[in-house]
Amino acid sequence: MKKLSLLVISYIVFNIASYGQFNVKTFGAKGDGVTLDTRAIQSAIDKAYANKGGVVDIPPGTYKIGSLILKDNIELHIQSGATLLGSANYKDYTLVNQKYESRTKDLYAKYFMIFAEGAKNISITGAGTIYGNGLKHFEEVRPQNLRPFMIRLVNCENVIIRDVKLLESANWTLHLLACREVNIDGIVLETKGEGNRDGLDIDACQKVKVSNSRFSTTDDAIVMKATSDEVCENITITNCVIFSSGGSGVKTGTESNGGFRNITVSNCVMKDIPRHAGIELMTVDGGVMQNILLDNITMDNVATPFFIRLGIRLRPYKRGQYVSKIEDVKDIYINNVSVINAKLPSSIIGLHSKKIKNVTISNYTVRYNDVQPSMPYNKVTFQEFDYPAAMMFDKLPAYAIYCRSVEELHLQNVIMYAAENEHRPAITLDRVSNAELFSVKASTKKVNTPMIHLRNSDNIVAAFCRSLDKNNTLFETEENTVTNLHFSNNILQSSQAEIAKVAALPDPGIFEDFDTELKYSIKEGKEVEGFIAHDLKNPLKIQMDINKSGALQLCLLALNESSKPEKIFIKYGGIEQEFVVNWNDWGWAPVSLLKGYDKKQPEVFEIRSADPNSAVKISKAYVRYQDIGFTD
Repeated sequence: MKKLSLLVISYIVFNIASYGQFNVKTFGAKGDGVTLDTRAIQSAIDKAYANKGGVVDIPPGTYKIGSLILKDNIELHIQSGATLLGSANYKDYTLVNQKYESRTKDLYAKYFMIFAEGAKNISITGAGTIYGNGLKHFEEVRPQNLRPFMIRLVNCENVIIRDVKLLESANWTLHLLACREVNIDGIVLETKGEGNRDGLDIDACQKVKVSNSRFSTTDDAIVMKATSDEVCENITITNCVIFSSGGSGVKTGTESNGGFRNITVSNCVMKDIPRHAGIELMTVDGGVMQNILLDNITMDNVATPFFIRLGIRLRPYKRGQYVSKIEDVKDIYINNVSVINAKLPSSIIGLHSKKIKNVTISNYTVRYNDVQPSMPYNKVTFQEFDYPAAMMFDKLPAYAIYCRSVEELHLQNVIMYAAENEHRPAITLDRVSNAELFSVKASTKKVNTPMIHLRNSDNIVAAFCRSLDKNNTLFETEENTVTNLHFSNNILQSSQAEIAKVAALPDPGIFEDFDTELKYSIKEGKEVEGFIAHDLKNPLKIQMDINKSGALQLCLLALNESSKPEKIFIKYGGIEQEFVVNWNDWGWAPVSLLKGYDKKQPEVFEIRSADPNSAVKISKAYVRYQDIGFTD
């Protein structure tokens, strides 16, 4: 046994000895801020790689570089007083042949200061600085891919980024794409330039920990993406400070093909986010969003505290691919969050056809310092196809929390303080089912304003709720639209009614809030929930005169009367595509067409079900243009 232990120790010592240090000065790097040191530093990296790994040491000085390619078992160590300076000349950057299929490939960036693909055991460490030179150079916002990323690591494993300062990237600062086992600790990341200068992008990655770091950015500070069909999952973000962000503080989306799962954000401070949300949780490209925990977060001076959104942009992430189903959004927990100086209401908004499920908000306190005008309760637009952001829903009819199309909503120990002259209720619930409101308290600044307004909702339980200001009514419901309302131990003021009913507002022309001239509606058939419908037990043929070019979506207004998901097929021009309808109310099934059109021409679409006893109904078919060249 003793002999075996000596052998193991000897093996470890031998391997550590074989990993040497490679000072870039010995390879010809000048560090004078003028000489292009790319070749010298790359030579040190290549030598370390040939030696089966090692530390590439950057001593104090300013090293102008174009593109550096990291390789297996390399630690790039930037000493205190050392700066890697991004060259202002495009010619100094290498065009890399990227292998991994992602929406960001080529479209978002062609140039990188530091790049690796398929590398293992790589590190960027030290108290030094990487400076992207983005404040004075690369100022043209579009096209985005002409501005260099600072760091892009693709399909890498066992990555450490520790203690470095990442300043003024010309494009995204730190992009992790399809990486695994990543530890980011103690970094400082700052950008001030305009246009798509994200901080940290965690994209289709697994097992990532971000801790003890500080972010100040002109776009999103920390954003999780899924620009391929891989799920971004098992992500931990903790003990971070985010301030002066021109985008969101922490976000999932907007690119969300693979989706998001098992994400924890805890013990973070967010300050001065004037346009977007502190927390934005969004999936709009078909991907799942599940098991998200936000805990112990403080916010100060944010536009919107949180925004949770399910949309159906369903944008493909590569050529020849399209989104064939809409996954669930469920199991989201917001605990121990305190917000001061908020401006706009938080919201949780699902699809008309597919609700967000199981959202819990507990120990949440928010204080507002701004007032908005309000639109009527029945005029809040769907905007299901749009680019998602909290600001897309303006003038919501609630000052603190607005919920639409949500199932299983749990609010416990929620306290909301309105700004002076606020005329809206604290909470509005529309198309919400199975909700529990326990110890919910809010100020109401107008005596005739209810604390909570309910419409189109079912099975609502409210207990130990009370208003913090004097008003006439605790709960207000639209007549004949709210069922199974249960009250228990709510605390009423003198002369305050627990509930008041008002006339129901009609919901006007839904499903018509996107632009297109190519529309087909079923004219004959059985009426199902207000729409004339074709039963897909028989195939449906539709001829449309295509008069648009570019990327098109065929949007089918569909309903599935069965609880079982059903696959439908769309055949046209020798191509067959499929889509899963897994909802029981009318809603759009958008199918991005694989066929391109460059001139006006008629097209016949045949729609059929995989099940001869189909429960799917079709009411409308619209064709809309889809901007797949837009970068987020």
